[in-house]
Amino acid sequence: MKAPALHHPALPLPAWRQPARTAWQVGILIAAWWLADAAAAALHLPFSGGVVGLFVLVALLLAGWVRPAAIELGANWLLANMLLFFIPLVVSVVQFTQLLKAQGLMLFVNIGLGFASVMLATAFTVEWVCRYERRQRLQALLRQRKARTAA
Repeated sequence: MKAPALHHPALPLPAWRQPARTAWQVGILIAAWWLADAAAAALHLPFSGGVVGLFVLVALLLAGWVRPAAIELGANWLLANMLLFFIPLVVSVVQFTQLLKAQGLMLFVNIGLGFASVMLATAFTVEWVCRYERRQRLQALLRQRKARTAA
């Protein structure tokens, strides 16, 4: 006979732990981006290291080598503070008003197309990953059901 498992309520985390974990995860994401950017430059790829890093991270997540919880806090922090990363863009717009007057429409069309492409690619990737995960869960449930009926 098995001994009953003792249930211990989760101990509260110290107040410093979540910010420290967030900073650690942001650092890991930045290091991953830096490595992917270096790899893209070394391999003379026609796209940025950010794209390479995105595909590598998606592959690692799908393979189960990286758990979503391992980067969740850092990714959420980066997304929440994304506007800060665009401040240099706003400053450059103010500095290059002549360029915007001469080539502004073409620049905005290109930026809009690039933005739309990134959003569509991200949406399709997220949708694909969600469908993949749902299919995996369904297969696991079907295997469990089959095992129960066979027993």
